[in-house]
Amino acid sequence: MATLAKPAFRLRSDDFFFPAMALLILAVVVYGFAQSYFLAGMVRAKLPNTLVHIHGALFVSWIFLLILQNALVALRKVRWHITVGILGVILPPLMIVAGFLTMLDSIRRVGTPIPPTILLVGDTQPLILFAVLITWGLLDRRKPASHKRLMLMSTLAIIAPAIDRWPILHHYIPATFAVFLSLPLLLLLYDAFTLKRIHRSTWVPYALMVVFSLTLIPLAQTPLAQRAVAWVLKG
Repeated sequence: MATLAKPAFRLRSDDFFFPAMALLILAVVVYGFAQSYFLAGMVRAKLPNTLVHIHGALFVSWIFLLILQNALVALRKVRWHITVGILGVILPPLMIVAGFLTMLDSIRRVGTPIPPTILLVGDTQPLILFAVLITWGLLDRRKPASHKRLMLMSTLAIIAPAIDRWPILHHYIPATFAVFLSLPLLLLLYDAFTLKRIHRSTWVPYALMVVFSLTLIPLAQTPLAQRAVAWVLKG
């Protein structure tokens, strides 16, 4: 009978860390958009237009999906994780399209606190990085260690707008990037502690995040960015 008994369910460090990081991302986003979106009733929030509502719904859905998927893995509900993972293929393209269209809409709107060239580059870069990391993560879906890190890092790559809206930061770009680049360090430290090395699916995305952060202002000051904004404003 002992040989037929199921092995005891044992939680691993990953079962705590990755769900906790997903919840931390939710907290970061809720704090940034609390007044304008979450506390305003979400679907009832007075946003500029329907496009912004769709954008918000898609991105919030992605974060809840990240939380759910990490919870399912921690509970060993692998089949459910695979089934729900279909949304992980459907949502990202919709998010990228909605994010790009919302960025163009924001540039055309008068009164945004962020300079239009900063908005153009600062929103386009994360969407590109998100697309790259999501694609990589889906290709590595049979490699759990890589897959879960890429899903996490892809989400961290797109939360700068939420951080920038923290009341304590007041749209101060250096502070936004300091927080933005600090959050993924938790994963680097976790890798160093548990793996005794930094996983490739952690350090490569983080290096890209650093490069994109350092090049935002220089790229926003180029004639190309200025011409792009002028073209958007004419549209």
